[in-house]
Amino acid sequence: MSQPLTPAQRDELKALLLKRREELQLEMQQNRKNLTPPTSDEGGMVQRNVAREVDQTLTDLDSADITRIDRALKAMADGSYGQCSACGCDIPFERLQVEPQTEHCVACKGSWEKVSGQV
Repeated sequence: MSQPLTPAQRDELKALLLKRREELQLEMQQNRKNLTPPTSDEGGMVQRNVAREVDQTLTDLDSADITRIDRALKAMADGSYGQCSACGCDIPFERLQVEPQTEHCVACKGSWEKVSGQV
């Protein structure tokens, strides 16, 4: 069974979350710049449209990650951070270091992936 996070561990994870949030915001800003409408002056219009679709998809993924990070920061503020939202157990610090915005322990995440067919 995992132990609750220490204040030092929480501080470390909060710094990771804030850093990742800033990185994602910068990526989204760049992707949005790339979303400007293509010009029709060249034959590479199809390629530019594909690139725009990729940039839009990346922006959507980044936005979803920011939402997860914001939920993790809110959970830190209310004291529920580091607890699995499915079973309530303490998520190991090592897992949170790898994915600080996670809301599930490895067992619950694995079960969810099996049920949803993502394994």
